Amino acid sequence: MLALHRSALTGFNLGMTQQEDEVDLVAIEQVYLSSGGEFLVGLLDGRLVAMGGFKRLSDTLAELRRMRIERALQGRGYGTQLLQELERRAFQAGIRTFCLQAAQRRPLTLEFYAQAWLSRDGPRLLWASGDGSVQQDIR
Repeated sequence: MLALHRSALTGFNLGMTQQEDEVDLVAIEQVYLSSGGEFLVGLLDGRLVAMGGFKRLSDTLAELRRMRIERALQGRGYGTQLLQELERRAFQAGIRTFCLQAAQRRPLTLEFYAQAWLSRDGPRLLWASGDGSVQQDIR
């Protein structure tokens, strides 16, 4: 998991140590699962190629975190499948809104969420602030 996460950050300065950045990834159960969140991994031919989760913030709000797809497999729908499964599980758990933080330097990341959330039928709400924060109602 750490290798997949680190590969997604190649070339980005996070302004914190690697240990500080990865604190949640070495404590999945405590950070995600014990609060009523989820953390999923995707395997392809037995190899970890995708991961992502949500951390419950309140009864109806969760933060979407650590969405990662192996670079060579991006653009093939794996990210969309992962996001849809996280949304399904969140909705079943009573979550109605996701929020997330994405660096402005990552326009493809913000574009992924915009396409995923705005291309569906029915009313969808998307808010993005100048700092790359996004909030999305789910159903």
